[in-house]
Amino acid sequence: MTACASRSHFRSRNWRPKPALVLVAIALIALCVDQSHPSQRHPLRTGTVFASAQNIVGKFATRTKLDKKDKKKKKKKRPFWRNRSEEMKEDAADDAEDLVCETPEETHTGFFQSVEVGFEDVRMVLRQKKKRKADRVILDGSIRGVAKPGRMLAIMGPSGSGKSTLLHAVSGKVKQDKKISLYGKRHVNGTPLTGDSRIPLAFIEQEVSFFPHMTVKETLDFQVELKMGAVLKTKAERDGLVKDLMNQLGLTKSANTIVGNAKVRGLSGGERKRLSIATEMISSPPLIFLDEPTSGLDSFQATQVIETLRTLANQGKTVVAVIHQPSQHTFQLFDDLLLISEGRQMYFGEISKVRQYMTDLGYGCEPEVGTAEHVLDCVSRAVGADAEAERLSGERIENIATAAKEHASEWVVFGNGGEKEGGSDSGKNHPKKMKHIIDRSAAHPGTNILRQFKLLMGRSVQELLRGKAAIIIKVMQQVSLGLIYGGIYTFDDSQASIMDRFGLLSLIVIGATNMATAQTIRSFPKEKAIVSGEMASGMYRTFPYFISKAISEIPLIGLLNGIFGSIIYPLVRLQKQKGKFQKFLGLTTLHNLASEAVGLLIGSVAPSSDVALALFPPIIILNIIFDGKNISEENTPYLLKWVNKIGLIRWGFTGLAVNEFEGLEFSSSGPFRGPVAKTGQEALARFGLDGKSLDEVVGAQMKVVVGCWLLSFVGLSLTRQKFEVMKNPLK
Repeated sequence: MTACASRSHFRSRNWRPKPALVLVAIALIALCVDQSHPSQRHPLRTGTVFASAQNIVGKFATRTKLDKKDKKKKKKKRPFWRNRSEEMKEDAADDAEDLVCETPEETHTGFFQSVEVGFEDVRMVLRQKKKRKADRVILDGSIRGVAKPGRMLAIMGPSGSGKSTLLHAVSGKVKQDKKISLYGKRHVNGTPLTGDSRIPLAFIEQEVSFFPHMTVKETLDFQVELKMGAVLKTKAERDGLVKDLMNQLGLTKSANTIVGNAKVRGLSGGERKRLSIATEMISSPPLIFLDEPTSGLDSFQATQVIETLRTLANQGKTVVAVIHQPSQHTFQLFDDLLLISEGRQMYFGEISKVRQYMTDLGYGCEPEVGTAEHVLDCVSRAVGADAEAERLSGERIENIATAAKEHASEWVVFGNGGEKEGGSDSGKNHPKKMKHIIDRSAAHPGTNILRQFKLLMGRSVQELLRGKAAIIIKVMQQVSLGLIYGGIYTFDDSQASIMDRFGLLSLIVIGATNMATAQTIRSFPKEKAIVSGEMASGMYRTFPYFISKAISEIPLIGLLNGIFGSIIYPLVRLQKQKGKFQKFLGLTTLHNLASEAVGLLIGSVAPSSDVALALFPPIIILNIIFDGKNISEENTPYLLKWVNKIGLIRWGFTGLAVNEFEGLEFSSSGPFRGPVAKTGQEALARFGLDGKSLDEVVGAQMKVVVGCWLLSFVGLSLTRQKFEVMKNPLK
């Protein structure tokens, strides 16, 4: 029975696989793989088993969608102006499209078991700001190469030659910029890709950041839960995958060591590199791209990292790495070499043949000189030497580039991807069809949104609690401020105390605004750099992250304000009426929460911490000017009247003033500061605060908090990483 006939047979009987059968099939696959010969098992067998499980579930989902589509067809009535033959043609076209979508290779959610990536005519131009200056050509369009399964490709060249740019261009990771124009062609397993197709790969940047207070095991556990939680249902299965990853990448001994960063002592440079590889290998991608994985490491650690990559390549992975000045031993671990200089291709081929190739061109070297050192010398321009040396190096580079251009078609031959064969293969290997396959295999969150929120919330709280140094500093700030204020101010019922109370409450609000906003602005952009990459990889969505981030800060804010209030309230003798102290703590906590929300908004829309800190002073100054004391609402410029309504300091000051002065009575003795105010209401009237209520203040502060949170969420969503689309090469 043909595929078409089989499909029609199933449709006619309204057949659909049952969930129980799907689970049984998953169990059988797992059992078969575990019982297979050890030499045939995938090193991360758990990941592979459940990648197969994902394949089955994916087919089940596709089958279900097709059945629903058929039901809709049956219910839909044919319009009177269309004849039966037209409808039959459309049904046939739909069936053909469904057949193409369900080939075994394409429905596998892990894309292909092995991936060969080719690229040609890669060109990148950076337009200059000044029109008089010529555009800068970063890659000239001569670069052509292919990375094959089971082999390691090294991209080498002098500093500034375009190595990392090429790696990012081929992987589709060039950050979007109006000044950049990117051209070229890419192929996957001989099939051309569209410019916006995402290749399923693990991309390890030169500098990878992690949350510093999480251990190696906790980092891997967290990412496995989010990436594979829907497939690896039990904790034992997830723990098995984490254990396999740590064993394979040599991280078992440091499993309980915190990752650390520049300020917190943790993993060594080599361990951090291997951890970054481990996090990308969770879903067992067939292709691995690395940007200078040995940068900043000593020769021993660099060799360990490259030997790890060699092991992955021997398991069938396709490995592409930018390498800068490798040792001879490290260099020999690679199979192929792509040599570039000044954005032009110098050589592509096997590493074992590059020495002889340079010798044939007339640039031989002594036996004691390493191959890696020699080829880099051949393609490097002499800078700072005499004019003759610069001329000779320029001629040498030009000769090697010319020879490479002549041999390019011999070095790299791409498959036609079925484009010339006609029939069904030509449709299957069409670039748009390949994009559809890749998009279906793209990474998506491996668990539901509630689970994402729980995991992210746990990580946020854990980072806060383990940052003991930061907590101690914040506690000391609150204690010192409380003691300073308490040592200066002491209130009684005299007329002079009225202005002192207003002054202290204003200082409390301004100080809290400065500290809360500045601390968030300094810390959040660093965290944003980490979570942006995680969200771009499809690990989790923006909404659960943002909600967990916002909520996790509230307990610490309440604790710090409790410490501050407990010190300052009795020392300065603020009002002792029942419930006033609790309201004071609630108002200061709400104000700090609003201040952090403003800092979160600034940090989410600012591209860097420097820009965020530059925005901070003018925002604070505006809030101080419109705090309710420095300018009356009637004299506020028309275009700035909105600041009064959302003034952070204004509402914080108003709330504390209303809470403090309501119910107070003052004596008429002592020095006078203006008209005598016998009650707190009369004192509030001096600043136009009579008639204000705590309900109004709380409502305004909550609007500021919610508004800043919503805008921060939108800002995070809009500033997510976007990448350049590779256009077809210029003719």
